[in-house]
Amino acid sequence: MQNKSSTFIIPSFAKREVYNFDTTKETLEIYEELNAIAEEIEKCRSRNF
Repeated sequence: MQNKSSTFIIPSFAKREVYNFDTTKETLEIYEELNAIAEEIEKCRSRNF
């Protein structure tokens, strides 16, 4: 018999998201460019609201 029948604990099997970023000079330049693009998009979005 359960001692707390109002509480049912379900285990979570969700995995954490893990990002494995390559850190060579070439990929860092790509990430910098992508960040610049994202910042420009954010500026445009904020002007339109």
